[in-house]
Amino acid sequence: MSGTWHAAPSCGGRCPGTSPAPFGSAEMIRRHQQISQPGSVHFVTTVTQERGRWFVDPEDCRELLWAFERARHRLGVTCMGFVLMPDHIHALLQQTEPDDQISELLRSFKQSTTQTLRRCIRVPPVQASTQNRSWRRRFDDVAVLTNDIARVKLGYIHGNPVKRGLCEAPEAYAWSSARDYLGTPNGIVDVDTALIGF
Repeated sequence: MSGTWHAAPSCGGRCPGTSPAPFGSAEMIRRHQQISQPGSVHFVTTVTQERGRWFVDPEDCRELLWAFERARHRLGVTCMGFVLMPDHIHALLQQTEPDDQISELLRSFKQSTTQTLRRCIRVPPVQASTQNRSWRRRFDDVAVLTNDIARVKLGYIHGNPVKRGLCEAPEAYAWSSARDYLGTPNGIVDVDTALIGF
């Protein structure tokens, strides 16, 4: 798989609706800049409509990650890292086709896990509207244009459970790719650890 990092049109360090890029102009941009081509790398986040500690049961977590892997495999997207948190998922993905694979992957994943999500969000019936028990329609997608930025994003992904107090070390968290980078595959999501080049 190609590890090429494509250049993006400059937006002077600040694209509409984003914060200044901390590593130089246009090193990280938002999806509306149309960086969607083979080889482009994306840091994506999708969140549940209602925030909370929903994904804690191991069976539910495995079911969600298997759904993510099925969508990833079907579309041929390369996964360079991921973490499933209690109410959101982060992933570092590389596009392999000219189509809008990233949006399709997230759409497919969210569609296929709606029932799982609603089962996980066990709230009183009076509060359990369909809207509150679903994924947010939109997702965050930041184009990553250098290996250095990819390493920063991967560090954020693996460090998220530690920051949230879910574990003491990244590799101690079962639902991420941290152990893949230590030579122990996570067993569900196929992760390509070679592209970042540690």
